[in-house]
Amino acid sequence: TANSYPAIVADMLSGAIACIGFTWIASPACTELEVVMMDWLGKMLDLPKEFLACSGGKGGGVIQGTASESTLVALLGAKAKKVQEVKAQHPEWDEHTIIGKLVGYCSDQAHSSVERAGLLGGVKLRSVPSENHRMRGDALEKAIQQDLADGLIPFYAVVTLGTTNSCAFDYLDECGPVGNKHKVWIHVDAAYAGSAFI
Repeated sequence: TANSYPAIVADMLSGAIACIGFTWIASPACTELEVVMMDWLGKMLDLPKEFLACSGGKGGGVIQGTASESTLVALLGAKAKKVQEVKAQHPEWDEHTIIGKLVGYCSDQAHSSVERAGLLGGVKLRSVPSENHRMRGDALEKAIQQDLADGLIPFYAVVTLGTTNSCAFDYLDECGPVGNKHKVWIHVDAAYAGSAFI
């Protein structure tokens, strides 16, 4: 949190260095440190090796300023990826047509920042009814199947681990395979309770 001792020291250090760290060219040292720190976090969470930059594959990540910003960045990344995929399959469709068909998903217990990300990203977000405050895989599957039947393109789903209202955990073990089956980007929102995994 922003008022913890380590956070205060980190703010002082960041302010003193005054580094512009938004690209590797602007600050190679800052970017390299970010890569190493994200691997530390991945290892603390015991993520599979392919999630880490040190695996030599496509793993890794970037540090965002807030959880809301992370959700928006993930949505925009998923949107760009899906638009590319659909353009390759349907070269006759323009980007506006594709974006008009995109639909994302979240539990009815998801944080308001998820809805805000959909608004800022210019895409439809569908609220999936939860069971005991938790989103189930079959409910996500049903929503995706209905949208596919309506000619929409599922592209993104937020699975919350630690909802703001009740700290409920959506069924990631059920929703993840549904996302894989339909090539839907799964964003895990663990801003509230994710540190418990460490």
